Amino acid sequence: MTARQPDLMIIDDSEDQQQLMQNVCKMIEPNLQIITAECGAVALKYLRAQGQGQLPKVILLDLRMPGMSGQEVLSELKSDLHLKRIPVCIFSNADLETEICDCYERGANFYFKKPTGLVQLKKFLEHFSGIWFKFASVCPN
Repeated sequence: MTARQPDLMIIDDSEDQQQLMQNVCKMIEPNLQIITAECGAVALKYLRAQGQGQLPKVILLDLRMPGMSGQEVLSELKSDLHLKRIPVCIFSNADLETEICDCYERGANFYFKKPTGLVQLKKFLEHFSGIWFKFASVCPN
């Protein structure tokens, strides 16, 4: 039996943030297949090793990470013929207009400021899940 295509990849250097987002997503949508990576280099290595049908449907990418920044990861994703179709949603604690515009110029599909508190995170992820996993049409990989 082959593994099901992951629905979501979370790339964030904070294990606590990864776990919290996974837990909340699973509360909202129990059958969601989620994979995580603690840095851009690990995420890119994993993604480049995947075959057709094994790439995530959507990526949530932290903007500020040590080593390879979210902007650098985004540029790598969007310049790779195998990966560029995956929608990438940027999240950050900052909401600087220059950063937001830079992310869209690099090919981001969505930018949002990280919600503060569990109630706000749950509300945001409910909307996010509804949009990306119930209503949006994504290109099969």
